[in-house]
Amino acid sequence: MPAKPQEDPITANDRAFMRVFESQYGEAFSDGAVPAKYKDLCAAILSVAVKCDGCLKFHIKQAIAHGASRAEVVEMLRVALIAGGSAGIPTMRAAYQMMDEAKLK
Repeated sequence: MPAKPQEDPITANDRAFMRVFESQYGEAFSDGAVPAKYKDLCAAILSVAVKCDGCLKFHIKQAIAHGASRAEVVEMLRVALIAGGSAGIPTMRAAYQMMDEAKLK
């Protein structure tokens, strides 16, 4: 029998707060005046700037799900590199891996 996934320790210790956070997160990243695709592409820029590979992979995956093209992702990664500096290059590699895995054209 497969192992049961371990509960996130933040949620386990502060369930009520995380329920509110997740609701706000979902609302913030859903379609509105700014389409969800662009919100996730902006979050990808921030992910490169703060050097968060996991965040970047998540937001690239979401942007792709919302219809982002490879050209759009690449252009946003260029903005990320200029805004965040060359220290973000290792994190940017995760985005290219993600696009290759998704066979994004």
